[in-house]
Amino acid sequence: MKKILYGIAIFLTVFSFAQDKELIKLKGDIPNNGEGEYNTLQVIDNRKDKTIGILPFGEDKAMKEVSFQNGITEDLSDWYQKSNLKGGKQDLVIVINDLKLSVKETGEKKNIGTMCFSLQSFVKDGGKYRFLYKKDTVFMFSHKDVSDIMVKNLHHILSSYFEKTYKAKPLPLKYDLTSDEISDYQNYVDQYPAFANEKLKDGIYLDYNSFFRQWPEDGNYTLERFEGGKLDRAVNTENGKKKKIPSHKIFIYVENGQAYKNTFGGFRELHKSEKGFYLQTKPQTLFPPQYNLKLGMMFGLVGGIADALMEKPKPQSMYLEQQIYIDPMTGEYDLQY
Repeated sequence: MKKILYGIAIFLTVFSFAQDKELIKLKGDIPNNGEGEYNTLQVIDNRKDKTIGILPFGEDKAMKEVSFQNGITEDLSDWYQKSNLKGGKQDLVIVINDLKLSVKETGEKKNIGTMCFSLQSFVKDGGKYRFLYKKDTVFMFSHKDVSDIMVKNLHHILSSYFEKTYKAKPLPLKYDLTSDEISDYQNYVDQYPAFANEKLKDGIYLDYNSFFRQWPEDGNYTLERFEGGKLDRAVNTENGKKKKIPSHKIFIYVENGQAYKNTFGGFRELHKSEKGFYLQTKPQTLFPPQYNLKLGMMFGLVGGIADALMEKPKPQSMYLEQQIYIDPMTGEYDLQY
């Protein structure tokens, strides 16, 4: 009799534990429209806190722990394997630094959900690794059942991340990394001259890579402005010949140690904090009117993401100034909260 009761107790404990889980389901295929073809996917889980989140679900707001069925490394690897045929000679490596969900109940019709998202992608060739893509940002959601929305749409975000990774070209061989460097990649990036040096080099920079590595265009460029002060172009005169670079081709210019970033709304002063370089501006000033701001703050121009994922807790936040960071490895804009 005691054995029967003991067995029932164990069953009820396991059943109760199972009921307290909300599983993340990785649905559909991962679209590969890029040039990257890889043999296998290796997932490195670098999260300090392995708990994704304990969130309220349903009308009764039952608290459940959000998790992958077999763990994040196994589930992502299986999902990748089902969507991609073997064929590449190299391996794809994903490093997960953070994946955390939280909910703030507002007492109104819609609650606010936050997803901290930090992933990095590398191509492995032999014992060396080369950088492909990364996303280090925070996604905001607003919905009555925001916990359910975040869990059900996480596979859309992961799919978009993989899609950007496929289309990314690896850095040249001279930037080969070791396994230790990709596991502590932020420390590696922090050594870039733009972060490590006390002062930025004056000059013009045509892309994010040259700016963060502090490689201004060769030559003594003079900045020419229109009558109202707006930058027109940069001009370098050498041996009687002039080389002109129009302002729309300049990513960043540095004058007297101060950097200015090119945006849809013109050049704006670039600031620096312990998190990196950022613009103190309104998100709507960074993109043309037809650009989808919600998608723009996520992965650039991408589509196919559920409408619920794109909802914002406060649409007017697009018109409020905030710190918008520039990712040193992609040049994309990221929000940090």
